[in-house]
Amino acid sequence: MANIQQLLNDEIRRLARKEVIALEKEYKSQLVDLRKNVSELKNRVKVLEKQLSKLQPAEPEKIIEAAEESAKTFRVTPNRIIKWRTALGLKRAQYARLLGVSPLSVAHWEDGKSAPRDAQKRRIAQLRDMGKRELTQLCKEQGVVLKKSPVDSAEK
Repeated sequence: MANIQQLLNDEIRRLARKEVIALEKEYKSQLVDLRKNVSELKNRVKVLEKQLSKLQPAEPEKIIEAAEESAKTFRVTPNRIIKWRTALGLKRAQYARLLGVSPLSVAHWEDGKSAPRDAQKRRIAQLRDMGKRELTQLCKEQGVVLKKSPVDSAEK
């Protein structure tokens, strides 16, 4: 009896080893394929990064930092907002539409109840520094109707 038990155990071990070896070969081949894919993808990423660096300007970080710095030093007070808006000859609703905010926000800024966020400050600075042609073009794009042109109001 002990001999039969030993024979069965040996046969089970042999078959189990055979199956494990077959599975191991399959997994090794899959692993090799995956490693090839990873190396190909790494090479593609390198090529794409080189192409991207050629397309981008040389110093984009400095431009972004300069824009952020100018936004930090840009002071917005209620009186200045009123002054800039009236210089452009715009009503609160029109000014709000150009800035992409609600007219109530502009009213609160002008009343001193709240202050514009950094994104709005940058947009206010863009509107303030915008040329007359650019401003009229922007008004046309946004659907803002000007009663008098910014050229007339800026020259007076």
